Amino acid sequence: MTDVVTVWEAGPSTRRAAGAERVRAAHRAKRPGGGWFSTLLVVTLGSFLAALDTSSVNVALPSIERALSAGADDGRWVSTGYSLAMGVAIPLSKWLSDRIGITRLYILCLVVFTGGSALCGLSWDIGSMIAFRLLQGVPGGLLGVLGMTLLFATAPREKIGMAMGLYGLGIVVAPGVGPAMGGWFVENSTWQMIFFAKIPIGIAVVLAAWKILPRTGSTSRPPFDLWGFVTIAVALTTLLMATAEGNDWGWTSYPTVILLIVSLLAFALFVVVENEVDTPLLDLKVFLSRTYSIGLLIVVLVTTAMFGSLFYIPQLLLGVMGLNALEAGLVMMPSALAMAAMAPVAGRVYDRFGARLPVFCGLALTTFACVLMAQVTTNVSESDVIWWSVLFNVGVGLSMMPAMSVGMNALPPDRIASGSALNQVAIRSVSALAVAGLGAVLTILQAQLMVGESVLMHTGPAMPPTLARASEEGGVTLRALYAALQLDVAATAFADIFLVLGGCAAIGALLGLLLPGRKRAGSV
Repeated sequence: MTDVVTVWEAGPSTRRAAGAERVRAAHRAKRPGGGWFSTLLVVTLGSFLAALDTSSVNVALPSIERALSAGADDGRWVSTGYSLAMGVAIPLSKWLSDRIGITRLYILCLVVFTGGSALCGLSWDIGSMIAFRLLQGVPGGLLGVLGMTLLFATAPREKIGMAMGLYGLGIVVAPGVGPAMGGWFVENSTWQMIFFAKIPIGIAVVLAAWKILPRTGSTSRPPFDLWGFVTIAVALTTLLMATAEGNDWGWTSYPTVILLIVSLLAFALFVVVENEVDTPLLDLKVFLSRTYSIGLLIVVLVTTAMFGSLFYIPQLLLGVMGLNALEAGLVMMPSALAMAAMAPVAGRVYDRFGARLPVFCGLALTTFACVLMAQVTTNVSESDVIWWSVLFNVGVGLSMMPAMSVGMNALPPDRIASGSALNQVAIRSVSALAVAGLGAVLTILQAQLMVGESVLMHTGPAMPPTLARASEEGGVTLRALYAALQLDVAATAFADIFLVLGGCAAIGALLGLLLPGRKRAGSV
């Protein structure tokens, strides 16, 4: 009785935290089978399915376009539509969890996702395919957020690092497995099998979730924050559309610029709305936690570096080094395995030493790898790229999950759902902006370097000997010289991009020194 009076007199914030802790205890008490490790396996498989669906379908888009008699512009929406639906669904995760119950919602998402995969395989034209991908994207976006929330609700605090490391293993493996799986089905079977193959896995995860996950109902009946949802949905939709179409429309074209401005204004309105309403869609008070805010900023920087490398290293291999898709995939495989191997190691290091050590050391290693990659030329060897990319991914694997874990661990239980959703919103937004923004920078760099090289090629008596010989020998030699010049310019531009990625990693490493060490913060 004394404890109840003490909690009540402490104020409403303490009462909310105490109530949330009781919910956390209920999660553990109402587990129908297995311990927290069983929950970890279920949510890791669910997140793996959602991530796998993005990477496996992209490689099959040409085959899907031919089979459904669609053009490249329409076919691109098979991937873009899925990403848009995922982005819009993520902010709804906390409200839906409160209304339905997180376990029920998670199982429902698995069922809808698996059914959507079956419908995608049965698509009869490009319109139906896009519609079914939109349907599939909604649970795909929710699975990652709900999985992380369930993990923090069931795993012991002292085991959070190991749990997050193993959870991240599924997310890291999916981008490496997806293209290989999609390519194999396209070459040896049909593109429909990319979707049908996930059905038995989805059914197995649904059954496991029903048996293992804690039995929890709705915790409250909060009113729906309509304007908060409208503003964040508009912000994410316009941002993802601008980044998806920017290369075709032009980054300075009116449609792209207007979409980016609307996105910025909608994000600003979302912040205003969430700070004014009594029951916000996402609780922005998570940013009152210094540790969470620094951790999220580091996650944003690591995401920029990671997605930049995932996009531009393959371009270097294909465009400058002249490898085919299979050879490029084989060169990238060791780095993907290195990142996967580091995920559980990072979790154990975090549990023992806190976040500061793995984040700083990991991002320092990534910075060093970027400095090495900035030495790239047209004569770079495959072994050099493998070595550089392995170092890069070891650093990312060592730092990513500890940065995310320390931020989430700094939040009281009643704010973990909002923190998890905001993490996913940040990752999705930044990954789109990183690829698009760096693409614009790469285009500008190549144009400037090409102009600079052209100015240096004087005519007349000062003409370089190579150019003089090419002029005498005719058009074929001149075209070969121009092609070599383009490759040299591209390699130099890629080197500059890797320096930008290294800058992001270096800033993240310095911020990592501000994170708690062995003794971690536990509240805002």
